[in-house]
Amino acid sequence: MNEEFRRVVLEAKKLPYPYNHIRILAYIATRVLGDPSEIKIVRGLAAAYYTDGKCTTAEADIYSPKLYNNPDILEKLGFKQHREYLRSPWILEETDTVLDFVGLDIPFRFIEVEIGGDRVQIMSPEDTLAYYLAEVVHWKPSKEAVQRTNLIFLAQKNRINEGRLREALERMNAYESFKKNPPRTFAKELCDELIEFLEDVLRVKNQRTRRKKAEL
Repeated sequence: MNEEFRRVVLEAKKLPYPYNHIRILAYIATRVLGDPSEIKIVRGLAAAYYTDGKCTTAEADIYSPKLYNNPDILEKLGFKQHREYLRSPWILEETDTVLDFVGLDIPFRFIEVEIGGDRVQIMSPEDTLAYYLAEVVHWKPSKEAVQRTNLIFLAQKNRINEGRLREALERMNAYESFKKNPPRTFAKELCDELIEFLEDVLRVKNQRTRRKKAEL
C-alpha cells in the first residue's frame, strides 16, 4: 500500500457508511485506473448512496473490466481475495470494503459523483429505483428489495426525473409489466406515495402514446 493510498484509507475510515467505501472506489477509479468511468457502482451500494446509508449491503457491486482483469492492482493496494466465499470477493480489511465484480446485462445510465477530490460513476437515481421496481414487478421480491425500493423513492423523490424513470423502466422491461399489473397491484410492497408517483409517470406516457396514434 503506497503512502497516498494509506492517507486515503485513513480518510475513508473517518467517513460514515457508505461514503467510506465510495471514497476508496473513487480513488482507485480516478488515481489508479485514470478515469472515473473505469468503475461503475451498481445495485446495493448505489441504494445505500441514495438513501444516505439507510439501505445497507455487505459488498460493493461494481462493473470494472479493467480492474477485474488486473488483480495485481488490488493486491498492491492491500486487497485480499477471500476464495472461501462465494464469488471470491476482494476485501480491504482496513475499511471492510468488499468488492464484488458484476456484469452489465442492462445498459444502465450512470452519473459521476465526487468525494475527496476523486470521482467515480454510480447508477443514476432513476436507474437504481427502476432496477428495484423491476424486481418487484417481475419476481416475488425479497424484503430487502422492497425496502430499498421505498427508501430510494422517499429519499430521492424531489430529484427523480419522470422522463428518465420512464425510460429506465422501459429498458428493464418493467414499463410493459406495469401496464399489465398497475402499481396499485403492489399495494403491499410499495408505499402510497410511490404508487401515486408511478401512476402519474405511466399516465403521461399512455397519453402521449394515444396522441401519437391519433395523429397517424
